[in-house]
Amino acid sequence: MLKETCAICGDQLEETENFYTATCYYCKTENQVNKTCIHGHYICPNCANKPINEKIFAFCLETSLSDPNEIVMHAFDQLGVPIHGPEHHFLIPAALTTAYLNFTHQDDKKEEFLTEIKRRSEMILGGFCWTHGTCGAAIAVGTFISIITQTHWLAEKEWQLSNLATARTLEAIAKAGGPRCCKRDTFIALRIARDFLEELFQVKLPLNTNIVCHFHDLNKECTQNRCMFHFSNYEK
Repeated sequence: MLKETCAICGDQLEETENFYTATCYYCKTENQVNKTCIHGHYICPNCANKPINEKIFAFCLETSLSDPNEIVMHAFDQLGVPIHGPEHHFLIPAALTTAYLNFTHQDDKKEEFLTEIKRRSEMILGGFCWTHGTCGAAIAVGTFISIITQTHWLAEKEWQLSNLATARTLEAIAKAGGPRCCKRDTFIALRIARDFLEELFQVKLPLNTNIVCHFHDLNKECTQNRCMFHFSNYEK
């Protein structure tokens, strides 16, 4: 059973015997509660129903995690990210950028970078994988590289790197085959991005590559043991 954790920092929620006054992390309204995390984070019911990307943004801004998979899994398990959808197009570059900035001690840039990532990701519509032949998860890795290199259309090396990152990720996703699965493609994107960073930036993020997907029962198109992240492939 999954532990109930804070949607802001990821630490476990704790219940108290008595109710006390807590301030909502987002809107600053006060309510009587008996459950917060050890840091006192609380989200009121109104804010809990905010758009998922706003919750992802807030968590990335607050967390000190440097493993992008941990950030992604927290979003999957605690922030209400659906099985499929364009939320992944923001989550992937947000998680990678957050992990990278935390790992390289540049967390003062997080708000600026995440704001720009959110703006760009809104251009990557749901269904790009079949309408444009380009999975949004691959574009998301290119977005990540373009953000950390601060590239633009007249740049030379930086322009090349961001497009190369997209190309490598898209090839890996395409080779995995259809039908589309936003969870599988997210996990692939994280692996490719981690290897890309190590090869071309000499930065090795602490990514746990032994990813076992626990969403197969929720995805009616799951390819089961044909997917590299299906639990059956770890039992052999």
